[in-house]
Amino acid sequence: MTDRIERQLMLPASPPEVWEEITDPDRLSEWLADEAVLDLWPGGDAWFRIGDAIRTGWVEEVSPPGADGECGQLAFWWAEGDEPTSRVEIVLAPSRAGGTELRLVEARPLEVLDLVGIPLPGQGRTRYGPALVAAA
Repeated sequence: MTDRIERQLMLPASPPEVWEEITDPDRLSEWLADEAVLDLWPGGDAWFRIGDAIRTGWVEEVSPPGADGECGQLAFWWAEGDEPTSRVEIVLAPSRAGGTELRLVEARPLEVLDLVGIPLPGQGRTRYGPALVAAA
């Protein structure tokens, strides 16, 4: 069974403008967390403070929207303490009516698989990320 939350929003701004909102740490702290550090490259650190809780993780994918209408995508994994790790994916697509369609999905799709920590590139708070090793 997969725990999954999905939301879709229509925003009155272009995909590049929305990309700035979802990738700028100061702006992230306005809607996602009280404080945020997001190293925008695959394997980069992800760190969030939400109230007294700290969530740490790593960045999986960073694909800014293209000028030719190409969709943008940001994906990262995060967890608080010993809770299961979940994947957050944000996809931006140009809307036919103008503006941007934002789809945000948080899911824990790996609960039936064994996970081990593997070294990730980069330096900082998060040095290990999940790796699939075997199906249960």
